[in-house]
Amino acid sequence: IYNYCPAVIELSDGTRYVYYCTNRESYKVIDHIGCRKGTRQADGSYVYGAETIALAPSEDRWDAHHTCDPSVICGNFTYRGTSYRYLMAYLGCTSYDNQENKIGLAVSNTPEGPFVKIGDTPLVDFTMDPNVAAFQWGVGQPSLVSIDQGGKVWLFYTRGDKNGTRTVVRTCDFSSLDAPVIGTETAVSTSGLRDLRGNIDILNNADFVYDPSTNIFYAASDCHPNPLSTPNFIASHFRLTYFRKAAFVAANWKTLATVGESETGFARNHNVGLVRDAYGHLANDRFLTVYYTVSVTGDQSLWSYRIYDYHIPLEK
Repeated sequence: IYNYCPAVIELSDGTRYVYYCTNRESYKVIDHIGCRKGTRQADGSYVYGAETIALAPSEDRWDAHHTCDPSVICGNFTYRGTSYRYLMAYLGCTSYDNQENKIGLAVSNTPEGPFVKIGDTPLVDFTMDPNVAAFQWGVGQPSLVSIDQGGKVWLFYTRGDKNGTRTVVRTCDFSSLDAPVIGTETAVSTSGLRDLRGNIDILNNADFVYDPSTNIFYAASDCHPNPLSTPNFIASHFRLTYFRKAAFVAANWKTLATVGESETGFARNHNVGLVRDAYGHLANDRFLTVYYTVSVTGDQSLWSYRIYDYHIPLEK
């Protein structure tokens, strides 16, 4: 069994819900979205309850093989005459080779679900170009941030196609999910982002949180290049960065921390999720807390995927 790619919301009473990708059958790689409720203890630590499955693959749909990479926020959303409080964005696909990923939405009135999928088609579609020989990953790894604590949101996600890999953002209105308003796709700047060699890095697999009091966006993302040894498809380090809100195409990133084996004790540190309040905003103005995936090296590394947390003090 593997657990990876966490997304965390913290409610006003301190309760946390962690969503993550997991499989249901031993050694069978079919992603489901699991959820665990975390109860804060007197010393500030958390005890997590039993796993529930918040979302699963559907037969004969665009997400029939994997549902994973969750992001959840609270707001006001209507679908087919019913009002919902929680919105999830997720990656779905039918491929076994990690190509042609797409993004869908689901809703619930409780944070642990189960979530109801929206429509029969993806929110953000992707079709492979048969004339392109390059790997065509598609779209996915979404991160939702509420704009108005209602139905308006920023939708960030990774796009990987013939033009390369990057993070993009759309301003959307999901008040009515029968007729969602989806803004134009805009690339998020990588100015100031540095890889492990000091060069400008790409931005992908990123989770975002917004601090309205300072007008700052924080992000947690994988840091490149990936290691050459097995597994070479996941990162050895993750990076915590921020920029003061402006046009996303003009973002100038500053680095808070780059975290790797010397800090965590693990050779692989990847697929990171920020602890956010129910609206995707900063949950604690003293610390930036991330949940991240660790693994060992070697051919069986997938089965060592587990989730840990890390805390960075914030200076005001």
